[in-house]
Amino acid sequence: MSERRAISLIVLSSLIWSTSFPAVKAGLSYIPPIAFVFLRFTLGTFFYILFFIIAKKRFKKEILKDRRVYALGIVTFLSYIFQYFGQLYTLASRTALIINLFVIWVPILAVLFLKEKFPKRFFFSIILLIPGMFLLASGKNPSEIWKAKLMIGDLIVLFASFCWAFYVIISKHLLEKYSTHELNVVVFAITALASFPLIFITKTPIIINWTSTLLLLHLSLGCTVIAYYLYVSGLKHAGAIRSTIFVSLEVLFSFLIALIFLHEKWAPLELLGGALMLFAVSIAV
Repeated sequence: MSERRAISLIVLSSLIWSTSFPAVKAGLSYIPPIAFVFLRFTLGTFFYILFFIIAKKRFKKEILKDRRVYALGIVTFLSYIFQYFGQLYTLASRTALIINLFVIWVPILAVLFLKEKFPKRFFFSIILLIPGMFLLASGKNPSEIWKAKLMIGDLIVLFASFCWAFYVIISKHLLEKYSTHELNVVVFAITALASFPLIFITKTPIIINWTSTLLLLHLSLGCTVIAYYLYVSGLKHAGAIRSTIFVSLEVLFSFLIALIFLHEKWAPLELLGGALMLFAVSIAV
């Protein structure tokens, strides 16, 4: 696969993931965070197993003996636990911004662990990306950014950002040995199993209706199985640093979706943030 095609898969995955933040925010009204993670990844694992059966894909059992896969599963589990709990207190747009701060952490880890080179243009790209995302997420109501309740949620989501950075680095290592499908189905299963015992700790009721069911289906099939397949496939053939810059577009996509389907208007600072992000990505191409 060419690097250009790999990047296009990453951009497409970021487009799908951009719909997950408002979907999660809505879903948390019906399902508590831990149960949400369990149901999302249990369904995701089921859909992936179904895919293996229908497509008659081979599964290498030696992946189950690799400790790095379990580490990746735990990192994935923690990233979603932190994100979902954080979103109880903060906004979907702010969550998208903070999660994508992994554009800072991944290049550092990639240089240390993957021995990737850090091109100068990527440095300038990241310098533009960070204020661009910040303006896009806070430009409509900048006075609200320091509200205490929101800041608590932001801090929790920040831990999810750290976890996501380690996910990228560990995945890049594992993809040298295993296929995208093998890696995804095992990681999804580990994430579901890790969350299952914790369901019994919370006393918050789970409300299953048409709305929560549709949200779960969208998150498990679209934002988990399909988006992860596209992203991991792209990551396999592109550098971790380059991939990270392009997946950060999900912040911009989430605002474009709100503009098109919810008819939200952009404030001047949001427009400036979006322009900075587009320019930053154009530098990295």
